[in-house]
Amino acid sequence: MSRQSAKDFLKRIETDRVLRDQLEAASEPEARRQIIQKAGFDFTMEEYEQVAEEMAAAAGKPLTPEELQQVAGGAGRRFGCSTGSGAPGFILD
Repeated sequence: MSRQSAKDFLKRIETDRVLRDQLEAASEPEARRQIIQKAGFDFTMEEYEQVAEEMAAAAGKPLTPEELQQVAGGAGRRFGCSTGSGAPGFILD
């Protein structure tokens, strides 16, 4: 598992509508995790959160506590929020 994989995932999800649609259609965290792994990414939720925060900070907008909760899965269906960097957040567990 790696932070680089999480970073690559966040970059890809910005441009890959098919992958994004598959993830949005998955109702369970395990189904989303399998889609992510099948697409060739392997990272922990902690690595994902760290990378999402770093990307938001690099974009000049630190995450608010609410945005961080969304990245960790607190929004609506626990899926598909924005990290503030333009990269969507996806719950993994």
